[in-house]
Amino acid sequence: MKKLISTILISLLLVLIISVPGFAKFKGQELNLYVAAGMKKPMDKTIESFQELTGSVVLVNYGPSGGLFAQIEQDQPCDLYYSADWIYIEKIEEIGKLERSLRFLNDNLVLVVSPGGAKRVKSMQDLINPGVSLVVADAQAPVGVYSDKALISMGLMDKLGNNIKARPSTVNQVAIMVKEDQVDAGLIYSSVANGNDLPLIDIIDEEHTGEIIFGAAVIKGGNIELANAFMDFAVEHVENFEKYGWVRYE
Repeated sequence: MKKLISTILISLLLVLIISVPGFAKFKGQELNLYVAAGMKKPMDKTIESFQELTGSVVLVNYGPSGGLFAQIEQDQPCDLYYSADWIYIEKIEEIGKLERSLRFLNDNLVLVVSPGGAKRVKSMQDLINPGVSLVVADAQAPVGVYSDKALISMGLMDKLGNNIKARPSTVNQVAIMVKEDQVDAGLIYSSVANGNDLPLIDIIDEEHTGEIIFGAAVIKGGNIELANAFMDFAVEHVENFEKYGWVRYE
């Protein structure tokens, strides 16, 4: 009975919120949302809640930050863009498409290992050992850029030889390869490791990667009002992201 009453109250609350003019005006509107692939799990939850509250329809496009930027540059329809690297938000401004920007989240690069690699890899230094297999994202993905920076800064890149076995285009693909035991180890974000239940063997200090900022950009010429509403909503519900290991940017 208590559960039924709770469900009814929540439904009534949603109806009341939707009826508020500030939200009601978005009913039936579409938001073209581009999001870095590593943010998929918390973003899916945020999108679901936002659609319920506003009656709007969010059309989401997940992919590598660089690839999504290229689509925006080519004038593909986009109202709001979330990047795993602040440099792409700066690039949006450089091409004259920035309406509003936001430094949203901080993250860290981490080393994760597969079930089969746990005995062979216990630190970053073990990555250079003969026979160790490593997966690093392509440099078109921000996590690939941060990984390359870290490996160079730590003096490991030139010693890896043929140990890098693949360079997939997204951080999620790196996580899948490690999780499915296709390689011994991989470099991914802390948030993605948490989301995939992968053990963190080493947390890479920012001195080796630089600050990792996930940012957002409202795109000129799009549905600016709805994009701003979603951006603010995501900030208000930052706990969706924090539970995966992100930290709200201060």
